[in-house]
Amino acid sequence: MNRTQVTNLIATAIQKADSSYFNENYTKQATAVLAALEKAGFALIAREYPAETWQKAADAMKTGRLKPDEHVKNVYETVLKIVAQDQK
Repeated sequence: MNRTQVTNLIATAIQKADSSYFNENYTKQATAVLAALEKAGFALIAREYPAETWQKAADAMKTGRLKPDEHVKNVYETVLKIVAQDQK
């Protein structure tokens, strides 16, 4: 999903949860939710990715001897970077 699709998903959830009779701007609210999450340091990512995403991450990763914690951090940061680029 790209950012617009996620915004629409959140907007729909807000709309379904809101029982008021006023015409609300759910997309504006969803955008604010995403901005607040990002400002707090969170990243919204999918649970699963296609094979090409993993290949891009593998191609961008560091090679050589890394401590296990450095390797895990590198995998995580690389995947986040690749996914962020693909979502634009």
